[in-house]
Amino acid sequence: MTTQHALPLIGQVPAITRVPAHLISLCRCSGDAVLLAIRVGKKSQRQVANDIGMEPAQLSRIISGNAHMPADIALSFASAVKNWGWHQWVAHSCGMDLVPRTESTEERMFRLETENAELRLRAVA
Repeated sequence: MTTQHALPLIGQVPAITRVPAHLISLCRCSGDAVLLAIRVGKKSQRQVANDIGMEPAQLSRIISGNAHMPADIALSFASAVKNWGWHQWVAHSCGMDLVPRTESTEERMFRLETENAELRLRAVA
């Protein structure tokens, strides 16, 4: 019989965390923020590049400022480094902060009305 203790790959996956704001404010460019996120994640550049399906040379160009981080791999990057550092820098550079999205009152009312209408249709049928 195999237990979870015998399979070390099965376990709790660490959540994606925020990087302290004072560290984000020290980043001068996107490449600095990418490097900060990698360092906070305690991984090598090569490991992160492999995790997100990017050539290590391309990640090096992003960090040095000769290329930009593609937005379509942003979530993969955050998952690889286990933090929102680069995303926080993007928001910070626009004078904003990265916060979890919440449902507005209008959105909630619309969702509930739609669900209610669907349930009424099912009850009639």
